[in-house]
Amino acid sequence: MVRIRQVNVLTDCYRDLAVAIQTILAENDAPSAWTFEQTFADLLRDDTVYYLAFSEAEELVGFLALSVVMDESELTNLAVSPAFQGQGIASLLLQQLAEMPGKLFLEVRAANHTARHLYDKFGFEAYYRRQDYYQNPREDAILMKRET
Repeated sequence: MVRIRQVNVLTDCYRDLAVAIQTILAENDAPSAWTFEQTFADLLRDDTVYYLAFSEAEELVGFLALSVVMDESELTNLAVSPAFQGQGIASLLLQQLAEMPGKLFLEVRAANHTARHLYDKFGFEAYYRRQDYYQNPREDAILMKRET
């Protein structure tokens, strides 16, 4: 059973969370554009919300990062540890956003068909293609949005 919760400013150690998040990102095949320093700084931001997925053993196995500015939000990062993929954890994380009003944006690698299908399932629609946006490997980004 996976448990989802938001980061708790009173009880969570942001350094430890940043290390665990970087571990998940490093385990995935695509190289992450996020460094430890960027992840740690992002956790400290007032306009950022993190949803965390924990295994029964209380191990961080997935996360979703969201930047919120007034009635617009951007899903900035979503990842699940490979050992826990295929168990619906990314869907559980995205369900946290189901009742969120306003516009929600994200960008995804063009070749990441699994993620694109998942975002489609949650009501996101592609609206723009950024040529050569990603590096290592060079790849287009698909911009998607959902409006409620």
